[in-house]
Amino acid sequence: MTFDPCPHQITQLVIKAGILRRKELGLPEENNITTLYDEMALLLGIVIAQMNSGMVDHLPSPAEMKDETGKFVVPRKDCPKCGGTAVLESICGSCKDAEGGKYKSGYKCEACQFVDDKTEEFFTQRLSRMGIEIPEGMKIALGIKTITDDGLK
Repeated sequence: MTFDPCPHQITQLVIKAGILRRKELGLPEENNITTLYDEMALLLGIVIAQMNSGMVDHLPSPAEMKDETGKFVVPRKDCPKCGGTAVLESICGSCKDAEGGKYKSGYKCEACQFVDDKTEEFFTQRLSRMGIEIPEGMKIALGIKTITDDGLK
């Protein structure tokens, strides 16, 4: 089964809608995303599925990143040398694999350490080209709130 980001994106939209609804109704700000999700899901008619961090707070497992034929999809693939699993990763500019800083990313096999498909693109550039976006910016711009927002006390 291939990892499907759609349910996670729907959950994020429901939570954001819950935040906006509370703001519009003049209700106090709620920081518990489960409460926000549960309140808004009922209004939208979405079935509330009980989830925990172990179920949703993880990167896709290797099993979730295989297509119907059993081949890995991005950011993993089969190693051409040993048949193991190769993972897309950054290449250190001073390492031998970078060949003097020329290469920035490649697929490194977890079993034999062979690096294949090296490019001059940075890791995040490759992910963007594949349609995988990693948000950038300050925590405030990303909507992240922490206990240190008002400074340490």
